[in-house]
Amino acid sequence: MTHVSPAMAVRVWLFLVAATVTSGWLVEHHSVAGRWTAAAVMLVAALKGRAVLLYFMELKGAPRAWRVAFELWIWLCAAVIVALWALGGGA
Repeated sequence: MTHVSPAMAVRVWLFLVAATVTSGWLVEHHSVAGRWTAAAVMLVAALKGRAVLLYFMELKGAPRAWRVAFELWIWLCAAVIVALWALGGGA
């Protein structure tokens, strides 16, 4: 199993912080993305979840089947949430 270097951990952490700030800003200023704000926030959430899985839970060095399963799970969950939001009338 490969370990994440401290430099990579800091870069991923900075990405997570920036993504969180961006999501918060988008929610507060939803007129920028319009009715797609929820989809944009879910995209950011999926990217954040993927980063945590790959780098902090060290899934990047896991067997391919585990990685594919968890990556599919992240994207499927995000897609279902956005689809249900859109079917419910969106904004």
